[in-house]
Amino acid sequence: MRAISMSEAQRWEQEYQDGRWDFLHKLREAPRYGAIAAYLMQAKRPYRLLDVGCGDGVLMQYLHPDWLSGYVGVDLAQTALDRFQGLPPGGVTRCADLATYEPEGTFDAILFNEVLFFTPDPVAEINRYRAALNPGGVMIVSLYVKDSGGAKTTLDAVHGLFTGPEWDLLDHCRLTTLGKGTRWQLYLAR
Repeated sequence: MRAISMSEAQRWEQEYQDGRWDFLHKLREAPRYGAIAAYLMQAKRPYRLLDVGCGDGVLMQYLHPDWLSGYVGVDLAQTALDRFQGLPPGGVTRCADLATYEPEGTFDAILFNEVLFFTPDPVAEINRYRAALNPGGVMIVSLYVKDSGGAKTTLDAVHGLFTGPEWDLLDHCRLTTLGKGTRWQLYLAR
């Protein structure tokens, strides 16, 4: 496994300090977070959630705290975690690289929220984390859509995994904002 270099971690810290990721709180991100919340409703409730790429907790604005029996949020930027809003009772955050983080226990839902672009083998990471998924639990992946380059390669690899025989693809959708044309692909699988 590849660990994020210190310079990459420092870059993420600086980007959060500079407000580069503040747009995640804007209205244009609401469709994606709303779809993620709807997918999470497919997990048995209350559910224990592992949120990989949790940032500063934007998702918490879309979840009812009674839905959660436990929460672990993982992000590479401690600055983001220091700003985390809405941490549910008993919830914890961990500053870690998704490639080296070892899940703490098992979960009813695991979310990869826009982070699989930052690992050389997203399919291997999804499969590694699958071991921490409770029987009947759900895996949710959100990916920003690009039509070329590394982002397209990641999207194609994830799509191939979830549409293959190893997973039960419960749903997937593509969201597009009409104003800016921002696009995401979301997957719900078990």
